[in-house]
Amino acid sequence: MSRASLLCACLLATCLACTDAPRTPPVASPSRAGAGLPTTPATPVADRVDAGSSVDAGALASTEAGAAAATCSARKLSPVPKPTAKPLPPAVASMRERIIAAAVACDYAALAKLADEKGQGVRFSFGPDEDPAAYWRSVEEHETTPQPVMARLVQVLNLPFYEQDNLMLWPTAFREGATDADFRALKDLYPPGELKAMRKEKSYLGLRVGISLDGDWQLAVAGD
Repeated sequence: MSRASLLCACLLATCLACTDAPRTPPVASPSRAGAGLPTTPATPVADRVDAGSSVDAGALASTEAGAAAATCSARKLSPVPKPTAKPLPPAVASMRERIIAAAVACDYAALAKLADEKGQGVRFSFGPDEDPAAYWRSVEEHETTPQPVMARLVQVLNLPFYEQDNLMLWPTAFREGATDADFRALKDLYPPGELKAMRKEKSYLGLRVGISLDGDWQLAVAGD
């Protein structure tokens, strides 16, 4: 074979080898993050929102647990009002029931909300105080002379009531011409010495509560 024929044959073989040889896929570089590892699908938006809701639910549960741990003088009293000798107007009965429930729960904020439910604040002090929740809490938690105002609020609303000037008022010892029986009903409300002095003067100076016929809580005050 001549030199020219041999050169042509070599060139032809080289071209055929380049055309028919299988192509090998490139190998991924191991230096790239995640190379050769299965990928985790991104968390759907809905799942991320649910996860956030779970955190919020946990925070809410923690808040409710803190509220449940609140304590005051009424904590061990029943949140269910005692039956009355005669029926109360529905709006009055509803407000009375909710006041008692909030006091037993030691929920000062709920009591303040009930006081403003009808747009008129309750009279709770003879001083310049403007926030009933803060006032009642300060009385309950006073460092030297704490007073069981929450317990008394519940106890007073479970005593006999009377009606005067479009108000249902508790207790009957506060009314004009109160009887010995009215004062005897207070035996668990104040120390015997205080009750004896009030009975002698025929003047009840303890806590009294007033609710209007349309359910407006207007009075929760003690003193002269």
